[in-house]
Amino acid sequence: MWPAPFSMSTYQPPLHLYSLARVTACLFLSLALHTYANESADEATDDNVDGIVEKFPFGGTEHTHDDEPSLVIAPRFHLRAALGDTGLEKSDLAHGGHDPAQSGFSIPALSLGADMHYGENIAGFTEGILSWNDEDHWNAELEELYLKFLHLPGGVDLKAGRLLAAIGTQNSIHNHAWKFVDADLGNVRFLGEDGLIIEGVELIWMVPTHWDDRLVVSLGDTIKHEHEEEGGEMESNHNHSEEAEEALWDKNILSARYQAIFWPRDTCQFIYGASYLKGENFMGGNAQLYGLDFTYTWREDKPKGKQFTWRNDAMLRKVSTEEGSFEETAFSSAALYRFKPEWEMGLRYNYLEGVKDPELPERHRFSPSLSHYFLFGKTPSMARLQYNYDHSNERGDDHSIWLQFGFEWGSGSDSHIH
Repeated sequence: MWPAPFSMSTYQPPLHLYSLARVTACLFLSLALHTYANESADEATDDNVDGIVEKFPFGGTEHTHDDEPSLVIAPRFHLRAALGDTGLEKSDLAHGGHDPAQSGFSIPALSLGADMHYGENIAGFTEGILSWNDEDHWNAELEELYLKFLHLPGGVDLKAGRLLAAIGTQNSIHNHAWKFVDADLGNVRFLGEDGLIIEGVELIWMVPTHWDDRLVVSLGDTIKHEHEEEGGEMESNHNHSEEAEEALWDKNILSARYQAIFWPRDTCQFIYGASYLKGENFMGGNAQLYGLDFTYTWREDKPKGKQFTWRNDAMLRKVSTEEGSFEETAFSSAALYRFKPEWEMGLRYNYLEGVKDPELPERHRFSPSLSHYFLFGKTPSMARLQYNYDHSNERGDDHSIWLQFGFEWGSGSDSHIH
């Protein structure tokens, strides 16, 4: 039975959903027994929830303080696969480019990348992503490829290349470091299915304040999307959904994010953020986005202690289109509680306001999750069970359940220099 308060009187779970539930129960029971049996062993740990997925160095040599700088290249490999059942499979509601979107088995992300360091002042990073599902089969994309110049005068770092823009708390995080199976609804609708990726430059300034402040400013154009390449056909057969896609970011993109980190004491941390984004959309109109975010983290003051994180993102966008203009808001709130070093439970709520013209439905999503981080041999691995309750004014109630699993090989889950 699905959890209250959601009515399930009209929902009939398919037979393979029961099979999925049995497999999930067996998997998490075996993982729990594995954890109990190895509590006294020498297990890998680290200082954050990505925890057991710390570094396993490969390739290159560590930089030494000799007169000649050395080149270090550290490859990385990440897998995120999913098995599940969803009522949204045949719907027209948008989902993230690396979200599981079909019932059954899929590989939303198989990431291959590498960090590069040359001395103390030059770094680089690249990551490409392969994805597979039964309908579209294999797809590939280059997500990031940039050089970073460190420790420039005035406390400035500079990036150049293809990069994830710093907007809100989630856009610059790679999918293999997500704490939930899928992306926030607001990021998908406001920034695009794959988030906001630009080709241009980014400046990071460590602001000299009493807090740990930084200002990140980016300038560039978005990478080309499939709907833009087929623009001729779309102009002759225009509809509301196409207008919604064309309202996304195209060129002359300026983004800025200010972030302040404050530690009132050693066991808790506050992060305050404000974001701004402006540029042209695919219809030649202008768009602006304003964002505020707040994250609170508490950590028990002992080794392998408990940890609680609560993050909140609010965004407002103003978009001009061929048929006028519209405004829309989005909100996301997520709580994560690590009750043991290897176990973490989460609860997330997403909200989209919706727009009448173009026809963008109002949406709500509740997502409880349970994650387990462990070592498979010497390979940092994870398993995550997540349920989604979706409600929209277009479809009413929909339900999804996902079992995600994956592993990390190389430099860790998200340890490269941003």
